[in-house]
Amino acid sequence: MKITLLFLSVFLSMNIIWAQSLFEKTDLVDEFGDKIGEIQRNISIGTFSNSATNDSPLIVHSVLEEVPKFNSLDEFKEYLSQQLKESGVTEKEFQSILRNAKKSMPSANNTNGYIRFKIFEYEDIKARMLGVKSGVIAIKTSEGKKIKANLSLASFLEGSVRITGFKELTFGTYGVETQIKYGLYDWAQSEIYNEIIKAEGEIMVVISFANSTYKFNLK
Repeated sequence: MKITLLFLSVFLSMNIIWAQSLFEKTDLVDEFGDKIGEIQRNISIGTFSNSATNDSPLIVHSVLEEVPKFNSLDEFKEYLSQQLKESGVTEKEFQSILRNAKKSMPSANNTNGYIRFKIFEYEDIKARMLGVKSGVIAIKTSEGKKIKANLSLASFLEGSVRITGFKELTFGTYGVETQIKYGLYDWAQSEIYNEIIKAEGEIMVVISFANSTYKFNLK
């Protein structure tokens, strides 16, 4: 189970996709101001509340991330190697994940992508997520449709919350059904992902975890 969680947490790509008008292409620059890449990003202003504050200012950077299509096991292993080297896993964990690459590759090719919500309390302080293991994300579309999804340990990264959009329910060790069975994933995340990337109007978002609630609009 630990290896499965590690696989889920490092399985990211910085290849970005376009999604209607909610996300805008933005240049990434280094400390010298030189362009080093591009992302599709939405910057939202909102509020957050917890036991110490109420309706305080919030900024959320929502980034759309695409998972590439892997045509061979060697291609997938090379991709995993790069991701794992940047994640800080131990050599033992590294080798174990690579040994299981053949089994996990179908799950990778079943993933449309991710939306990562980078949360900044008081507009410039990263939200603290140390020890957070669960939470909830809810959206309301411009048509009034409401969807709520559970967030598991794999959804929480440094200063950000991530949802995953799968293409379909699959079976097996790394299948979506197995992740759902063990509480590692909620299929409603895929529904939220699809609603956001196809949205033509404003979407209200509420994210809650560790007694904190974050509210903002994607528009």
